[in-house]
Amino acid sequence: MPGEAITPPLKVWIKNSRPFTLTATLSPVLVGSAVAIYSGTFNIVTFLVTFFSCLFLQVGTNYFNEYFDYRYGLDHAGSLGASTVIFRKEMTAGQVLGGGIVCFIIAILLGIALIFLVGPAIILFGVAGMLIAYFYNAKPFKFSSRGLGDVMVFIAMGVVETWGSYYVFIHHWSWHAIAAGVPIGLLAVAILNMNNVRDYQDDLAVNKKTLPVRFGLKFGHNFHTALLLGSYIFTSIFALTGVLPIYCLLVWLTFPLAYQNLRLVAAAKDRMTFVKGIKLTARLHMVFGLAMTASLLIATLLR
Repeated sequence: MPGEAITPPLKVWIKNSRPFTLTATLSPVLVGSAVAIYSGTFNIVTFLVTFFSCLFLQVGTNYFNEYFDYRYGLDHAGSLGASTVIFRKEMTAGQVLGGGIVCFIIAILLGIALIFLVGPAIILFGVAGMLIAYFYNAKPFKFSSRGLGDVMVFIAMGVVETWGSYYVFIHHWSWHAIAAGVPIGLLAVAILNMNNVRDYQDDLAVNKKTLPVRFGLKFGHNFHTALLLGSYIFTSIFALTGVLPIYCLLVWLTFPLAYQNLRLVAAAKDRMTFVKGIKLTARLHMVFGLAMTASLLIATLLR
């Protein structure tokens, strides 16, 4: 750990939070809350506490991921991800770790507020999300290095956050919220997959067994296509079978963005193109989530 003192400017802290990935929190919270509104309940204070709790949990996760990638030697100075802040001496490893701890503490404090607003059962959602977030890269589980990162992201940023954002308003199981979380989770996994395809050579060199490393780059490309198309297909199935309102078919208005994304990835031949692909996928995740939220609100107004 570098011994020299470093005082990172605010823009470095923000850079290391990976802001373009934070749609992975915005979309499930909005969609889960919209399902609750469709079911007849909403509270702005509960929404804001839930959103910021999930947001700080994800920012903390991004800090922890960078710290453990550095500590375990999974990244280097030439890595294209945000981990270069340590190698470029923009932040020390201790500061990155400390940033993650502070964000988790804030998320816990907001979670405690939710306990008073919602009830003790919400602890289960918080604990599940926090364990997945921390052990995503940390020992002994290291989910990302075992090829389990995609599953964990789908569970945490699809099912848990969407249903959890519904549960804070209506305290019971909801197939509607779970169904709404499926396409949102698939697109969150797509962001991760693009990251893994970009980092294929680096991950292969350190035996980090992401899915593209396990099954090859062609699999990574095909998996990306399946994830994007699957989000629209599952939404259509749920809408046409009545699990979600029929108005959720309006998410197809965002499909031109998905098509642009698929064309870019299909033609990609260099890592910088995949960097663009990550950002386009994150933008699609946000726009898709906003479209589904709007669809649920329209369904509420026209019911």
